[in-house]
Amino acid sequence: MKKKVEIKNELLYLFLILLVSIYFAYTTHTPNPTYILSGVIGILLILTWSIRAFSLYSGRKISQYSEVIQRISIKERFFTNFVLPVIFYISLLFYIYYNTSFLMDMILIAISLLLLLILFINVKSSFKKVYSIEGQTRAVFDFICIASFYMILSVVIRLAFSIWLTVLLISIISLIFLWSDIKIHRKESLSSLIISLISSLFIAMTSCIFLNTNIFVVPAVGTLAFYLILSLWNIRFLGKLKLVEYLPPFIYSILALILILNI
Repeated sequence: MKKKVEIKNELLYLFLILLVSIYFAYTTHTPNPTYILSGVIGILLILTWSIRAFSLYSGRKISQYSEVIQRISIKERFFTNFVLPVIFYISLLFYIYYNTSFLMDMILIAISLLLLLILFINVKSSFKKVYSIEGQTRAVFDFICIASFYMILSVVIRLAFSIWLTVLLISIISLIFLWSDIKIHRKESLSSLIISLISSLFIAMTSCIFLNTNIFVVPAVGTLAFYLILSLWNIRFLGKLKLVEYLPPFIYSILALILILNI
């Protein structure tokens, strides 16, 4: 019963975000410039929830016998709790803006809000040490990154830039999200940056190989390459060294690529 009470605020925020997101989607299909205001309100709602959650739940007593409050560092959680949810929502807004199907907008909004709900619950739980940010919460962040990457890459492809500008943009976008994974795992270093740069170029080049195909194949293949890198990193971050443990992401990626190219 207690968990149901705790989720009421999240549901209220998500309901408000749902309203402004639907309004945003509707007004992008009509000559109404207020869609910008609705998008800003959605971003502010996410930030407001993040600030409120951090203020209420990030402090803990050091023991049951002491009144001293130990507070989680906002610097350690700033990107994952504040920046990443906003990037995800902005990615959704851009995708909706360039999408022509209102029905698809509604489906995407519903899926995105479900992801935000899961993210909100996980963030609160990590504050309360139900489980740590290195556990189940990390998987949610990874999925948010993959979804955001797909939506942004879809927008980039729809804008039909030159091939070199497309490679540059995809590389930058990939680097941002790959570095976010590095920050989530707290593995920041010069070697991590170099590996991230190489991986970003790999994702960009893999995506651009399929530029002559339709606008749905390129973001799907690019996201698949991004997923492969992210999966391999996560396996390595878990300390696994056996070659057989790295095979499943390659197998999944090959099967998915065959499916994508045959659709």
